[in-house]
Amino acid sequence: MGARLPIAAASVTSFALSVLGVYWLVWDVPNPLDRPDRKFSSALSAYPDGWANGIFAACAVIALAGALWLLTRHRTTAAAPWVAGASIAALLMLMDGSGLVLAGYVPAIVVGSILGFDEVNPAVLQSPGLALQLVLLVTVAAFGTVVSGWLRRELGDGPASPQRLARVTARTRFWTKIALEAPALYALTRVLMFFRVPGFDMFGFGEPILWAGLGLALSAAAGAWLTSGLIRPWGERFPRWIPLLRGRRVPIRLAVVPGLVVALMVATTAKDLLLTFATEDSALAAVTDWPLVTLPMLLWPLWAFALAMATAGYGIRRRLSEAEPASADRNSGAKPPV
Repeated sequence: MGARLPIAAASVTSFALSVLGVYWLVWDVPNPLDRPDRKFSSALSAYPDGWANGIFAACAVIALAGALWLLTRHRTTAAAPWVAGASIAALLMLMDGSGLVLAGYVPAIVVGSILGFDEVNPAVLQSPGLALQLVLLVTVAAFGTVVSGWLRRELGDGPASPQRLARVTARTRFWTKIALEAPALYALTRVLMFFRVPGFDMFGFGEPILWAGLGLALSAAAGAWLTSGLIRPWGERFPRWIPLLRGRRVPIRLAVVPGLVVALMVATTAKDLLLTFATEDSALAAVTDWPLVTLPMLLWPLWAFALAMATAGYGIRRRLSEAEPASADRNSGAKPPV
């Protein structure tokens, strides 16, 4: 039941998205994701005029077909991860960086509301585009359970030899270091923007925008710190400063699920950035005018891939390392601890 629940949820959301897409297409209703003048609503604005509803409907129907196939077939077949991957790719066509922007700007919105900045208005969160983006994110995460289950079976099972564990540990450490450096560099540039260091004083932003940038820097720095837990002892055992949980085992999914969701949000943001640079002359001009500010954002595709690899490696390493004692007990005939 537990394995079927995410795909059942993906079927429901994909069906709802398909109905909306077909309705908007047939009745020529403006698509909420084709509104570049509104925040969280520009995911489809880079495509030619009039294409938004057709693209939305087609991608939603592809995801629905994949969900129904997975729901009626055995999800451990060889084709299952490919079907789930195709559904994820279709939904990614409809997504932008709204999820990551929301996570980054929440601290700025809270601080801005307290300080009374008019430019930072919580009402911006009341957006149909943002609601759609969150539904798409949840649907992609549901399909992701099929891919992660396949990876767990293919890469995490089998004999946990010291050589295999060492290879997985080395790969995890390599990708984690890359996944740390990209957000740390981005955070540094936003801190330098806040203090108006020469070369980072982009567009002469006023204080509210600078505070928002500082909020993004803090969020990126916090994300980098959490990422370091993939290779730190406190990523496996809760540290002493956490009441009630200190010393307890960190559930593998508690680290893997958020890590993969963030990697997905970074990937959609990276796709959005690349589309912007490819279609807008002003974005390319910004690279030449303010390279110290804009170039770190071009690392985001690498950041997304590295974070996904690091998170998957963490999960596999934990499964292998925690399986060793159980394997040894079975081989020696000893009764495992209860």
